[in-house]
Amino acid sequence: ITLILPLFASKSMTLTPRCYHCCNNRSRFIIILAFVFASKGGGLGGVGGVLGRYVSGGARSAFVSAVNPSSSSTSAMSSSSENTADECSTLLPSKVTHQQDPNLWLYHVETTTSTMDEARKIVESITTDDTDERPKSFLISAASQSQGRGTTQRNWKSSQRGNALFTIGIPQSAWMVDLKKKNHGSMVPLTLLPLKVGSLVAQQIQRSLEECLQDDKHQGMSNAAPKVTVKWPNDVLLKQSSSTQSSYEKVAGILIESAKDWFIIGIGINVGYAPDIPKEGSDYGRQATCFSQYCNATASADANDDDNEEYWVEVSKKLAVDIAYDLHSWLHSTPDEHLSSIDQHSGGAIL
Repeated sequence: ITLILPLFASKSMTLTPRCYHCCNNRSRFIIILAFVFASKGGGLGGVGGVLGRYVSGGARSAFVSAVNPSSSSTSAMSSSSENTADECSTLLPSKVTHQQDPNLWLYHVETTTSTMDEARKIVESITTDDTDERPKSFLISAASQSQGRGTTQRNWKSSQRGNALFTIGIPQSAWMVDLKKKNHGSMVPLTLLPLKVGSLVAQQIQRSLEECLQDDKHQGMSNAAPKVTVKWPNDVLLKQSSSTQSSYEKVAGILIESAKDWFIIGIGINVGYAPDIPKEGSDYGRQATCFSQYCNATASADANDDDNEEYWVEVSKKLAVDIAYDLHSWLHSTPDEHLSSIDQHSGGAIL
């Protein structure tokens, strides 16, 4: 067992009864091995000794308590549900609800592998939770991620803090069923989902850039706002015109996948910095741009790099929440009394 376990152990693995459904397949395999080892005469002492090399003390105690209710750690486990929640925090971040609609759940982590990975954990938790509590939409954002990806599994460079990195989750029924009802029974093509998301992203980018440039104008600087455009199906571009030519550079990308009965919509927006994009190879792509190339982070003359980074982090958080709320409220809004529902929720309106 001692020789086999390192082949399957995961550094981030935690084992608690409540978190069991969150564990990956390798983690579950370790649990099965441990039970087999215990049943063959190794005893809980053997299990504890083996697990001690690979999991934290709190997680190990929880596991031993689950196997042996008479263990002295049982009372500690049952004394407070908050202990279990704390041990789950590495798997599922704490949530808050949106101020204007509690049916939109908001999550944020400082760093992760990918917000798409976090979104899948959230979907797993939502769909396996015994309670009836379920959001209509959710948002998970991160300040940085180590394994961000774009279309065709291309690397999305996002380990540096300062860009908007987030995933929005919406139930598939919200598009496939609810939207159809609001559109007089006509199905809205699923191929228009990335276009709708792209248009909302473009609108918020335009608004944020104009606000930033307005602040610059008050400081005596005058940069022209670039035109924001959507390149269907998954890119948002900035058009910068010069005296000689016009160029389109990528400021945001969109990736949509499915997880159980949810769509998870990954969005990356270059706010504080533009990553270097290879011109050849598997990760080649359109050259990137960012907000900070058009407007300053702070008005203070003595601001340092850390101040600028934190400024862009806050801008990124706001962008993520605003875009998530725009999509959420559009999907779940009732038709306006002064406008026909087809003007709001039809494919034609999206186009």
